[in-house]
Amino acid sequence: LKTDYIDLILLHQPICDYYGAYRDLEKLYEEGKVRAIGVSNFYPDRLVDLCLFAKIKPMVNQIEVNVFHQQIEAKKWADKYGVVVEAWAPFGEGKKQLYKPLLIIITKVLLKSF
Repeated sequence: LKTDYIDLILLHQPICDYYGAYRDLEKLYEEGKVRAIGVSNFYPDRLVDLCLFAKIKPMVNQIEVNVFHQQIEAKKWADKYGVVVEAWAPFGEGKKQLYKPLLIIITKVLLKSF
């Protein structure tokens, strides 16, 4: 990668030996090769389990969060353990065209400024 460090690395989904995989992320963090470690798509029970047994708690849990999928319970548990929730699909993956009118207006304004 030709870089001294990576800002954030995530373990995607709690499958197979995710404890072992997470320990490898902890090593990278301790070596200074990664500035932050976290997980992706961990339900609250798996997140809490990892927080309780890992040497370094996940700093981020990247989960689907948008107006159609608000993840209120997951956010409560993440907050309790000091884990930041990072949204994937924050615009709802374009479903139901919720943001389309707003994005058209923003695009027109930006194009006028060039």
